[in-house]
Amino acid sequence: MLAAEHYPYFHPDHAMMPLEVHRSKISLTRAKAGYDYPTIRLPFAFSGLIGLSTRIYQTLHEGALAFLVVVSSASENSPYAHANAHLGVESPVTL
Repeated sequence: MLAAEHYPYFHPDHAMMPLEVHRSKISLTRAKAGYDYPTIRLPFAFSGLIGLSTRIYQTLHEGALAFLVVVSSASENSPYAHANAHLGVESPVTL
């Protein structure tokens, strides 16, 4: 399991309700002409997640569009897998 307690913004009391950890604007990423993608950045404190797989769910929160990001197990193919080794990554967890 991804050890969520290793992240400074994780608090067990917020496991069932969302905890705001960052505010920003949605950025634009252009892969090539005609292909624009929205990009949402996480705080630097979560840089250990780079390269991990995610599942993104669309939902509503207080009547507004919301997304739930579920971080999955580390991949051996990830260039950042060594940075996540200390987290004991084994199975998905919701942050």
